[in-house]
Amino acid sequence: MPQSDLALTEWPFIKKQAFRFFFIFFILYIVLTPNDIFRYSYVLHNIFKQPFTGLVIWFGESIFHVAISGPGNATLDTTFGYLSILFIFLLALTGSTVWAVGDRKASNYNKLYDVLVVVLRYYLAVTWIVYGSVKIIQLQFPPFTPAMLLQTYGNSSPRGLAWAFMGYSAGYNYFIGFTEYAIGLLLFFRRTSTLGNVMGLITLANVIAFNYCYDVHIKLLSSVLMVMTLFLLAKDSRRLINFFLFNKTIQPEDTPTFRFKEKSKNTILLTCKYGFILYVVFFDLYGNFARAKQEGIGIQKPPLYGIYNVKTFIRNKDTIKPLTTDTTRWNKLIVSSVPHNASIMLMNDSMRYFVFNPDTVNKKIVMYAEKDTADKYAFDYSLPKPGVLTIRGKWHKDSLEIDFQQYDLNKFPLNHNSFHWIIDHQAGIKR
Repeated sequence: MPQSDLALTEWPFIKKQAFRFFFIFFILYIVLTPNDIFRYSYVLHNIFKQPFTGLVIWFGESIFHVAISGPGNATLDTTFGYLSILFIFLLALTGSTVWAVGDRKASNYNKLYDVLVVVLRYYLAVTWIVYGSVKIIQLQFPPFTPAMLLQTYGNSSPRGLAWAFMGYSAGYNYFIGFTEYAIGLLLFFRRTSTLGNVMGLITLANVIAFNYCYDVHIKLLSSVLMVMTLFLLAKDSRRLINFFLFNKTIQPEDTPTFRFKEKSKNTILLTCKYGFILYVVFFDLYGNFARAKQEGIGIQKPPLYGIYNVKTFIRNKDTIKPLTTDTTRWNKLIVSSVPHNASIMLMNDSMRYFVFNPDTVNKKIVMYAEKDTADKYAFDYSLPKPGVLTIRGKWHKDSLEIDFQQYDLNKFPLNHNSFHWIIDHQAGIKR
């Protein structure tokens, strides 16, 4: 259809009203609930964060008599998050009604629709790239730490179990991550946006099932992203149904590409577009690699990394027997792959977490609870032979001397059972 005819097309009332609602809802959601996908977006968000937070808290307390202890994050499945979505929904409902009353003569919103499509495409594109890159670098689902190897299924949360499942395989993270990254790149371009949205729809269906079934706390965000994707696919719904379900020939999309009359303006617009894409890709990768280095992912393991079983525990010159009823005797020392993190497993399998600072030059260790930095414990340590660690020092009012034997992490089945083409030995089939 020629562009002049498209501009004269009369939209039915229900289509106009639906567009008014979604236009207000999506714009408010993107602006008021930033998902930390745009670098430095918090600068803009800080301008209206406090008034919006106050309105949502008032809304919850006055209408639903729900007290909110803290503003939290509007994209998470918190009380504040649900109230924020409901508040934006009601604003969109009210705004679209007022808009309909004040703009009765409008026959269609073709130009505004094009604007909204571009906004949603770019918002979803950046979101997919951000979530894809954190999987590629294994920031979202990090590899197993020594503490995770000791945790039982029963002591895991559903989310923790899901994170462990995803974090085990770097290859699976690459597969999912590069798929999401590709979706983001496809959405930046009009010609490939339909393919990107179809791939996004399928991937989001899996993400939503994952979030709902494993109680991952971003069910609200993933659901809104699905609504955005369905909105973008709505204009192609008949073509897609005919292609995928009824095996019918479909016509190519005839929506004209926006162009300025002046060539210089088109050049500027194209430069801005590719500049924005490069900005997103560069700063996202740069920030994630810096974060990976800070969190110890993919870099050299920190000093004393590993799991150490207590062999001898001497407190105030008395050797303490390893009784499971003893809630003060150490059972294991677990030094994490994350720098300055360690935990102590007691005889009853309870865990205590500490900031852990080893000095490899002077052979000293300083430990303290993260919530109580004033209560520090200092130890001297030695490594008399490979795999053996001895520490001596004060723990509260007691003097401790502990001998450890390092546990070989490769003995865990998860660490030594890798990919197999043939599984006869695992299935009990004799060869």
